[in-house]
Amino acid sequence: MPFHTTHATLLLCAALTFAPAALAQRGGRFKIYPPEAVTRGNDSYNKTCGYCHGEKAKGGQVGPDLIRSDVSLRDEDGIGLAEYLKGAVHQKAVKLDLQQPLVSDIAAYIHSRIVNAATQRGDGILVDAVANAGNANAGEAYFKGAGGCTQCHSIDGNMKGIGSKYDIVTLQDRVAMPSRGGPLGRGGGRGGAGGAAGPPGPLAITATVTLADGKKVEGTPVRVTDFEVTLRLADGTQQTWPREDGIPGVETHDPLAKHIEILKTMTDQRMHDLTAYLATLK
Repeated sequence: MPFHTTHATLLLCAALTFAPAALAQRGGRFKIYPPEAVTRGNDSYNKTCGYCHGEKAKGGQVGPDLIRSDVSLRDEDGIGLAEYLKGAVHQKAVKLDLQQPLVSDIAAYIHSRIVNAATQRGDGILVDAVANAGNANAGEAYFKGAGGCTQCHSIDGNMKGIGSKYDIVTLQDRVAMPSRGGPLGRGGGRGGAGGAAGPPGPLAITATVTLADGKKVEGTPVRVTDFEVTLRLADGTQQTWPREDGIPGVETHDPLAKHIEILKTMTDQRMHDLTAYLATLK
């Protein structure tokens, strides 16, 4: 995928939709690394990588441009980069035995260069990468066929004009990590850390608690364990019930459950193709 989000991370992001609001979240499209890590990475890059990959990771006579490299763009905290350095392709070209902390610093520097390039050039690098990665015809076939997208989405309904609402990079970002705020939109139901909780978004997870007397109470799940269940009710208040032997019963409803299941089997290429198709829906 042409930005630093691996397929495994997509599943993690899907799982985090259940997490409390207090969890820190990535701000914007890029992860910003600590300045001290970038500084260390700059020094380490120049000592170990610069000879082949050129000044400021822009490519040299031997190595490719790391700012545009799919390895760099897919990397997360240097983990993917370290795996690639240990792999047969790189070992055949240059044998390196670098410890993970050093690779993580180098990755921090490379990602800082990616952010700088995207900011200075209007995200041109990512736009080009995403725009050229997919096949719209294949994406249409997947949307209307194997992907089962038409069970919930319509190009004349909730997907109408989606290609005009978002640039192609944002569009792929939202295909990869669906939110609770709309068809492909952000937002959705939880206040920020320390703030008041807002109403749940249209795609928020909800739950129904069935009490011992048969009464049903609906709300947004805050905590569900074998010992208690807490819901946020429509008026913003919270109510907690102790549980024993599965009573009261709890049934959760996740509008994105099918989408999350699709993400488990969706390949990068299918995601590229689907993005290319959605981008045509002007």
